[in-house]
Amino acid sequence: MKKMLCNAAIIIAVILGVVSCENELTPLGSNFLGEDPENIIKEAEFDVKTYSAPVNPVQTNNFPSMPFGFYEDPVYGNSTYSFVSELNLGFQNPDIGFNVELVDIKIDIPYFSTVISQSSTDQTIYELDSLYGNQSIQIELYRSNYFLNSFDPDNISETAVYYSNFDNEIENNLGELLYSDNDFLPSPLEEVVTEDNIVNGMSVTDTIERLSPRYRRSFSDVETERWKEIFFVTDPATGEITDIRSELANNNIFRDYFRGVYFKVNGVTGAGNLVHLNLNEASIIVTIQSDSIDVNDFDEDGQTDDFIANPQSDIRFNFNGARVGFINNEFTPEALANIAASNDPLNGAENTFLKGGAGSVAVVELFGQATNDVDGESPILTNVIQNQWIINEAYIDFYVNLPVDDQGENEPERIIIYDYDTNTLLSDYVITNALTDPLLANLSHLGRLERITNDDGSVDIKYRIRLTQHLNDILAGNIQNNRLGIAVSQNVSLIGNNEVLNQGGSTIEPNIIPLSAAISHEGTVIHGNLSPILSKRPKLKVFYSETTN
Repeated sequence: MKKMLCNAAIIIAVILGVVSCENELTPLGSNFLGEDPENIIKEAEFDVKTYSAPVNPVQTNNFPSMPFGFYEDPVYGNSTYSFVSELNLGFQNPDIGFNVELVDIKIDIPYFSTVISQSSTDQTIYELDSLYGNQSIQIELYRSNYFLNSFDPDNISETAVYYSNFDNEIENNLGELLYSDNDFLPSPLEEVVTEDNIVNGMSVTDTIERLSPRYRRSFSDVETERWKEIFFVTDPATGEITDIRSELANNNIFRDYFRGVYFKVNGVTGAGNLVHLNLNEASIIVTIQSDSIDVNDFDEDGQTDDFIANPQSDIRFNFNGARVGFINNEFTPEALANIAASNDPLNGAENTFLKGGAGSVAVVELFGQATNDVDGESPILTNVIQNQWIINEAYIDFYVNLPVDDQGENEPERIIIYDYDTNTLLSDYVITNALTDPLLANLSHLGRLERITNDDGSVDIKYRIRLTQHLNDILAGNIQNNRLGIAVSQNVSLIGNNEVLNQGGSTIEPNIIPLSAAISHEGTVIHGNLSPILSKRPKLKVFYSETTN
């Protein structure tokens, strides 16, 4: 079958060659780049102008995962990540029975993890997908009295947008402290849930279930009392639970009554740690023991008035409602000065600075000048268009410019390129399966970080970004030669845009960046078009074929 397809392709190619019109295409194909015995494919190199664009506070209420903790960037400085999240009722207006005893209240928040192996004793070995740093931090959870809107109050047809600097508003509307932990450090170990039972007069510990790595802690007695007052009606004299609070009748009433939990980093040990939390599966679990009537006939005996004594049951409150992440950057004066100095759209810059979140992106102008209303089209591009080239391959190598001691240790593995003016992905981008490893997605277009050891022992670190289809679209007149944006990316498969808060300032500050850049915490520095090391300057390298008349 493969041979038949190959022969068919050759026949089609011959027919196309015979019936081609006045402009005969000489390339073997716009995606072909390999053996070139006829010297058909030629090579050219063009200037690229690059400069930095500082990013204001970014939209964070659409993050698919929530970064939490502390990150120490060797180039830019420190960043602290906190957030506020609504609680939703897992079951509205729950019936708690009577003679209620509160057994336990715990918090349960899964981490993102991958199964590595499984032992013969049923123990599962995991690896955390998104943990950065290995030292503990101190955290606090407060009740928030700020109501998070789902829709824009000024235009209810639009969803609400909250930015990474909104923590001041939350801090001004804090309720009581609900929980604290002075040693928060995510562990890759599975969570084993056990239960103590008496068998033949002896105490036995049974394994109830094995859970993926998560933050699962029971509250202290003092903390439990605070949560108890939130959820239950109690006897003022005895403190015993008499009923569920009426505010738990439905989610609308409950969300107005209990407006959320504020997760705050209160201190850091050494370099601390930053982890992404899976809030969609997170919950507060209230375990009670009570007497009840089997109105639902759970024992399937046909009776709905049976008395059930002391069964345990869980009431869940889920963190799957509205949420907002906060990013508190403490960039070094040097980093801020460098970003500002490289913010030169007229000449470009020696270095360009990439930092996720409210950090910095790079702006790229192909052929040294993007097409605009003032300057028009680059004369170089005009000449290329007139030559009627067919682009077989086009790419830019972006070289990392960091001290040798830092190179490769803290570098983001991926960067993403997009149309800076239209806030869209380039036509070279391929939508991949959601199960694809983010490090391996779209490698042809968005090359992964490369570490190349030279003959003298030095190491070059670069990203290769291919723009073949994008450049063909420009030459064909399908799109304009717009400015391009480059940003660090936590996950290049994560599609979407996040708004950037308009705070005035530079005219080239972006108003939108890719979602995968907004959620990313990492940073790097790449050589710009004015780099003193000529071989490290970014160049548009083109392999092309000509048409013959």
